[in-house]
Amino acid sequence: MQKDNILFIFTDQWRADCVGFHGNKIVKTPNLDNLAQYSVDFTNSYTVCPLCTPARGSIMTGLYPHQSGVIDNCDVGGSRQEYLPNSAFTWLDAMKDTGRRVGYFGKWHLGLDWQSTDKGVEFDICRIESDRVKHETRIPQPPVTERGQLKADEDLRKSKVSDDEYLPFYKKLDSIEERYEYKVIQKALDYLEKNKNEPWCLTASLVGPHFPNSNPEPFYSMYDDVDIPLPESINDNFLNKPWYQTRKWWPSIDTEYFDEKEWKKTIRAYYGSITMMDYFIGQILEKAKECSGGRPTRVIFTSDHGEMLGNHGKFDKHAYCYEDVIRTPLLFCKDLNNCENGTKCDTYCNTLDIAQTFFDFAGTSCENGTSLDKICKKQISESEEQEIYSNYYKYNGHSFEIRMIKKGRYKYSFIPQDIDELYDLQNDPYEMKNLSDDFYYQGIKEELRKKVFKHMEETDDYLLEILEKLPEAGTVGKPEYPKLKLDYSK
Repeated sequence: MQKDNILFIFTDQWRADCVGFHGNKIVKTPNLDNLAQYSVDFTNSYTVCPLCTPARGSIMTGLYPHQSGVIDNCDVGGSRQEYLPNSAFTWLDAMKDTGRRVGYFGKWHLGLDWQSTDKGVEFDICRIESDRVKHETRIPQPPVTERGQLKADEDLRKSKVSDDEYLPFYKKLDSIEERYEYKVIQKALDYLEKNKNEPWCLTASLVGPHFPNSNPEPFYSMYDDVDIPLPESINDNFLNKPWYQTRKWWPSIDTEYFDEKEWKKTIRAYYGSITMMDYFIGQILEKAKECSGGRPTRVIFTSDHGEMLGNHGKFDKHAYCYEDVIRTPLLFCKDLNNCENGTKCDTYCNTLDIAQTFFDFAGTSCENGTSLDKICKKQISESEEQEIYSNYYKYNGHSFEIRMIKKGRYKYSFIPQDIDELYDLQNDPYEMKNLSDDFYYQGIKEELRKKVFKHMEETDDYLLEILEKLPEAGTVGKPEYPKLKLDYSK
């Protein structure tokens, strides 16, 4: 039996640059900053897909979304995404087989099929995320047209009740107990106390700082007196970029009527949610140390993806691979009870590497990725151009096929439904000028395009088979969702 404990702190929509340990001088994250002092900080961590359900499916199974068939949010808008099946072999299953007491509390967003009582995992989402009857009988109803126009009853301006309430951007709560995470934390703390005499594996999955950014005091007004600089890219005109980036594909993306004051209030609310999440995380870390039983206690902190937060004039996320949404914070503490000096690792890593790490802790492996233990030991020369991949498939039922590679200073997105994107991140760090049609960059574009196609071939990407049959970007219902992987015995 393994004798160490595992703590996974999983958050949602947390930007990589919105932590103190990455040099942010405004947002307050004292507990994570303290954890970073004796952790490996992976400064180049990326999501495999900047959308909740696909990213979460990958981090649990170690499969790319197109390999598992989990490519879209489930039970949202026009989505017809099936649930992660009961047969899926996750690292939670693998951990159970090691003899650890395994608990998962908080956001899941992978449906109802996996979470059966026969799993041997103490599992509580702490809220209702899915309804099986509705899932099986509903007719998906996206709140926007296939051209990205909000339907008449989706005017988000109607939700502005007062200067203290404009959901999903901000709202003042009366008590911290109104926050969903409060329930998650209580469950997690009780779990640790109950299992302190045995090796345990605990996941605390927090919704924040994903909207709605509803905060009680002191978090609601914590940043009121702080000057908030607006992003450099906030006035992007999207010239020579995919047409759909200018449209509103979900009510939360509708910031057309935002002025400077509204943007700053929204950013302050996001920061307030972050500091509140850090407060909750501090409670978990303290209790985990107290209930470690003297056993080595490994900790991983990350997020499923990032958040636009005003960059390119956007809030939330959508079908694009801007740094704002594909970069994630990632800390790996090898032992909470043995405070080694923290280090930084600049080697590229992604969601699948985190999955591989958990499988490795359980004495097994998954199909993709490299354990973080091995990555942080890898030597990268200054001249070596690292590469990483991220994909997009559907957004709440709407088709947006994107296959991205980032290599060295360049980022290329293959977009068969519209114009490709190519950015020189050294000269254009805010990704304002698309170079995909520039004559002088065609050699670079072709090189990266070949790598994207090779990666699709190596990972058995369904896109290769349907390239000639793709509908227009934004279409609902087509192409069909890929078959859900049911056989995990291979």
